[in-house]
Amino acid sequence: AQLDDLIAYLKFPSVSTDSRHAGDVLQCAGWLRDKMVSQGLEAEIHETAGHPVVVGRNRHVEGRPTVMIYGHYDVQPADPLELWDSPPFEPRVEDGKIYARGSTDNKGQNLAHILGIGETIAAEGDLPVNVIVLVEGEEEIGSPNLELFLEQHKEELACDIVAVSDTGMLAA
Repeated sequence: AQLDDLIAYLKFPSVSTDSRHAGDVLQCAGWLRDKMVSQGLEAEIHETAGHPVVVGRNRHVEGRPTVMIYGHYDVQPADPLELWDSPPFEPRVEDGKIYARGSTDNKGQNLAHILGIGETIAAEGDLPVNVIVLVEGEEEIGSPNLELFLEQHKEELACDIVAVSDTGMLAA
């Protein structure tokens, strides 16, 4: 089921640099919000002057530390297509690896966090911390609307630490 979730997420051609994909980016934001909700988070899409920001959170408990997990759901363009061994938005699993645009930058990582949160909530009934999951749709174009969004929502996004899910793996 987790692999199916990742494959569904990777199918969105959420290319923020190409206005022809604005509808795909918006649909991807909606899918992401729904996935957060299915994992036990409250989630909503926040419009910006560009592409939306999706914010999910668990039930916040006074006195617990608050952790924000940051990531992005937009992807780089797939051009030149002739360099791909398979279509970039038709995920392919081969030898235990998944090949698709966005699988490691950054959909794979942020979905792993969201699914892990969901598994913990399902097993424990709650999390030991307050969590805010913020996934934006403009990282690949320099996040032009993120600073204003954060400023406008700084009280509700206040946190003790930020974990950036947009990173490489140190080891297999």
